[in-house]
Amino acid sequence: MFKNVFRLSTIVRPIQHEQKRSFLTIINQGFEGYRTTFGKNPVHLKPGLSLSIPILHDVQKVDMREAGMNVDKIDAYTKDNVPVQLSAVLFYQVKNAYKACFDVTDYHSSIRSVGTSSLRSIVGQFEYDQIIGDRNKINKEWLLVVGDSIEHWGIQTTKAEIQSFGPLDASVAKTLEKQMDAERDRRQQELNTRAKINISEGEKQSTILQSEGSLVAAKNLADANFLTMQRQAEGQKYSIEQETLALTEQLQAISKQLNNDHHLAIQYLLARKRFDELQAIANGKNNSTYFINNQTEGIHSMKMFTDLMKKDS
Repeated sequence: MFKNVFRLSTIVRPIQHEQKRSFLTIINQGFEGYRTTFGKNPVHLKPGLSLSIPILHDVQKVDMREAGMNVDKIDAYTKDNVPVQLSAVLFYQVKNAYKACFDVTDYHSSIRSVGTSSLRSIVGQFEYDQIIGDRNKINKEWLLVVGDSIEHWGIQTTKAEIQSFGPLDASVAKTLEKQMDAERDRRQQELNTRAKINISEGEKQSTILQSEGSLVAAKNLADANFLTMQRQAEGQKYSIEQETLALTEQLQAISKQLNNDHHLAIQYLLARKRFDELQAIANGKNNSTYFINNQTEGIHSMKMFTDLMKKDS
């Protein structure tokens, strides 16, 4: 019986540091431990010196510091069936030492298993070009999946990073290079086509804008001409109104001088108009002779105009 107990006491757990059997055990700073008596009744041990009786006690130590785990040369297939090989690193930290000791056999190897299988699964959800173009997206997805898987062990993931990613062998790399060349040619043709479409669309818009500009210019010119004619007509109307008003006032004044004889006043105005015309002709450089068709009417009008002028003076 004592032989079996001794064998049991010499078993080294995966998460503890092997230590010599003594009545004392040391928990270093940054670590936590649990001491069990005959495999039960765990007691939490904090950093410092603690009692540990051989055979009676068993101590498990847990590193509470952030640690990194490398996942090297993982073979996987992308969503578009490209065989690839990648390496990554996963950082984690134990938040609950009790769960890390008693809820999982060896949390370090378990994290490695979860990280490896989940990384293969996540790579299969993305195409090769997507992983090449944006590794940050797959890093976030991997960190989330592993974190959800190991959270119930009292462990939290802090960072995940794919360090290297590429085709599995040279033949795959050559095939991918040809595909990438074809894809670049396709994208270049697509860009050229879009450029031509944009140029055509630009020319179309330019023609439309020019037509609209010409239409607006013609409309503005027509509006301007209409406003000019309207202003001219209004000016002529105003001028005629003013002349009519002046003539009416002049006719009333002359009629008053002629004892309200409107007929005689009109004859006076006609005579004065003829006199003004004769005076203009007389003052002209090229005209020296004026012919009167009706001599009697002309002489009578000039005589009446002269008499009225004398009367006014």
